[in-house]
Amino acid sequence: MRRCLCCLLLLLGLVSPTALALDEESAAQAAQTQSEAFGFDDLERIGEAYTGQADIAGGVDVPGAFRHVGQTAKDNLGQVVKTAVRSCVLLLAVTLLWGLAQGMQAGAGESGGLEAITLAAVLAITAVAVGDVHSLLSLGEEAIYNMETLGDVLLPAVSMATAASGSPAMAVVKHGATILFSDFLLRLIHSLLIPLCYAFVAANVAWAALANEGLKRLAGFLKWLITMVLSVVLLVFVGYLNLSGVISGGADAATVKAAKFTLSNLVPVVGGVISDTAETLLAGAAILRNAAGVFGMLAVLGICVAPFLNLGAHYLLYKGTAALAATAAGSGRLTGLIEALGTAFGLILAMTASCAVLLTVAMVSAVSAVG
Repeated sequence: MRRCLCCLLLLLGLVSPTALALDEESAAQAAQTQSEAFGFDDLERIGEAYTGQADIAGGVDVPGAFRHVGQTAKDNLGQVVKTAVRSCVLLLAVTLLWGLAQGMQAGAGESGGLEAITLAAVLAITAVAVGDVHSLLSLGEEAIYNMETLGDVLLPAVSMATAASGSPAMAVVKHGATILFSDFLLRLIHSLLIPLCYAFVAANVAWAALANEGLKRLAGFLKWLITMVLSVVLLVFVGYLNLSGVISGGADAATVKAAKFTLSNLVPVVGGVISDTAETLLAGAAILRNAAGVFGMLAVLGICVAPFLNLGAHYLLYKGTAALAATAAGSGRLTGLIEALGTAFGLILAMTASCAVLLTVAMVSAVSAVG
């Protein structure tokens, strides 16, 4: 009996005193009221720059948002390729000069100055690449910060819409889990993974300069540690969402069913009308929840498009440069260093992508919630 009364109060709170029957105009007004109550105005203000959309309640223009994201990618692509190609040409030139010097010394029968030349080449490669590593790491951090700012507005809005659409338990569970894991992942990235990425680059530079195999093994361990931490956090997050979603979804379905039965049968005269009205409001909240979820996923895509282009282009071109350098100078320390620098860009990309995946999975999970 206490459960039925709680359900009754929950649904009565969704029904305005004057809305015993919703016509088309009043339904639109109710949707607008719900949109304002859920805080969609702030979400639209933050996400408009990334999606080109400014009206969630009126419907998200998905093709238009994709065109906006595509235009952003097009605007960045030329500069991205130009910067990456310039760095890779310089790296390839250093490697070719080192190979030429090595060949000349071998032809002259001298080998005493080879280590000094190798050290100079390592320093030259590091000088060329350090600017790319630092700027792209900063770009990844900026994207992560933007996703954090978006999530601070997006997650409460979607959670409120999910609760109002008939899934309060699921909203609490999934919102709490997303906040917990996103904060944990951000702290890990800023305090642990980014310093580890710098340590990975430093270990590879030291290995290339000193030819110490222990440093190479250390770099391999740092790479494994970064990827393992990201993978474990995401796997635990997805597993928790799936498990808690099944439990809370069943509880929500039973609650809504009990509330509708209570309203229809225990409220005199107008019980059926109130129940139908509450169901309409629940459906409206579900539509807003879905629109906000789609808008959020598009905004995440808009945030990530420029960093992904930069990091992906540098990753591929550095790997390609290492392959070309190997044909001219052999698969030695210089080639290994260039390849390791490309791997560093891949690690930064993985950190940024992990934050994007976490937010996207949370949105998909919220949109798929059924009350």
